[in-house]
Amino acid sequence: MTALLRFDGERACEADIEAHTPEMRGQRQHLLRQLAVTSGQRVLDVGCGPGYLISELVDPVGPDGAVCGIDISASMLDLARARCAPAGARVNLVTGRCEEIPFPDASFDAAVSSQVYEYVGDIERALAELYRVLRPGGRAVVLDTDWDSLVWHSADRPRMRRILTLWEDHVADPRLPRRLGPLLQEAGFTEESLTTLTFLNRRCHRDAYSYWQVGFIEAFLAGHPGADPEETRDWARELRELDAAGRYFFSLGRYAFTVVKPGD
Repeated sequence: MTALLRFDGERACEADIEAHTPEMRGQRQHLLRQLAVTSGQRVLDVGCGPGYLISELVDPVGPDGAVCGIDISASMLDLARARCAPAGARVNLVTGRCEEIPFPDASFDAAVSSQVYEYVGDIERALAELYRVLRPGGRAVVLDTDWDSLVWHSADRPRMRRILTLWEDHVADPRLPRRLGPLLQEAGFTEESLTTLTFLNRRCHRDAYSYWQVGFIEAFLAGHPGADPEETRDWARELRELDAAGRYFFSLGRYAFTVVKPGD
């Protein structure tokens, strides 16, 4: 595995734009339904990114609640602070890693982590930290992608396989959801439900999730020692041509585990 994809600088800005796509808006709505936050609760977003989900949690927790977010990216936190500024003291954003969450035991009534744990090498430690900061009876929702679920049309299937195999190096575990259920149970959680989301694009334009994924993959492979720059360019060019010809197809599966810390 090469260095993981970092969402700093330009990548953070692109992730911020990607958050506006219908797929990402739908994902946030799904996470909000699964969290079922109520007024007065304290909620933690582990790997909060540009702060969209945090901004949408402010109203449900009400004037007596609070939403906290941690992220390792200073660029992401800057975007989140600007977005959540109107909420004032009800939002607390700090630099932090999910393996060392900078809050005391039992600090939160609920927690959410979206597209974070697949980047983590020490997943057991990260889940133990999630368990630690939740109060007994607290709920958590953890969402990650199984990259084997990706279906992306190409006339050159061997090239597509080569590109996607290299892309898997951007995460620590590209197939984490397959073992995430048992890992959460081993951490002490009780599973309430497992739900799925499918991102489906038949066009490749700025309002589509996969449009931004093309850019992320190009940027990541530009620094990958096993990638051929010409092949990467040809791969991206073919996707644009398929879109222009009305033959574009992209589908990706994500999995949301809703769990509870046993207690009152």
